[in-house]
Amino acid sequence: MTDLLIDVGNSRTKWILAEDGHVRGAARAVGHGDITALYDEWAGLRVPPQRIRGVAVGGAGMVDAIDEWIADRWGLAPQWLQTPALGGGIRIAYSDPAQLGTDRWLAMVGARAADYLPACLVDCGSAITLDVVDSDGRHQGGLIMPGLAAQRMGIARVAPALPAVELSTRAPFLTNNTRDALASGHLHGTAMAVQGLIRRAMAESPERLTPLFTGGDATLIARYLDMDVRLRPDLVLEGLATLP
Repeated sequence: MTDLLIDVGNSRTKWILAEDGHVRGAARAVGHGDITALYDEWAGLRVPPQRIRGVAVGGAGMVDAIDEWIADRWGLAPQWLQTPALGGGIRIAYSDPAQLGTDRWLAMVGARAADYLPACLVDCGSAITLDVVDSDGRHQGGLIMPGLAAQRMGIARVAPALPAVELSTRAPFLTNNTRDALASGHLHGTAMAVQGLIRRAMAESPERLTPLFTGGDATLIARYLDMDVRLRPDLVLEGLATLP
């Protein structure tokens, strides 16, 4: 069975095809402002999917638009998942599982399926989330901090006179101009904050945790760390693929 798996985030939609519980290739991503490009990609599939499942944590209106296009094109109704208290081998720590983003749960499911537990899982998207899962799949809790995009938008809002910056893989630590100083603060500051959180989580855990990075900015942030981490950019979709 061929599945179309969809991850609607805060700023873009990722998708991938899966067969027999395994994703095929790497995910593709399209910004919410270019939904026509998303439809064009799906229309170009050689064989229509037999089942469609998704997770949506952002993109107001995207789910309705996607549902309508898929119904018109393929006559199918996507299944949009919600976070359960127990599912995919993961027991959620939240007393109200609905408060935990479904993408965070699916990333934990993906980590378990890929045999990474126990893990300290960091998802680097519009928000950066950190979750600890023990070897039995018990979620120990987590935290949320602003991601790179949120930081740039926030500082632009409170200090509009500052220049806009482009984030690169080679930002120096100490700089001699404002634009580079902002980039350094975003990249080095975020990496060191995340690294410190990981080390605290590892120090407080009775088990040896695997630091596991996923999300759109995972590769970029990982370049500025002083520690080794495992990179799995499409872990949310991998977790979705494993569910029956």
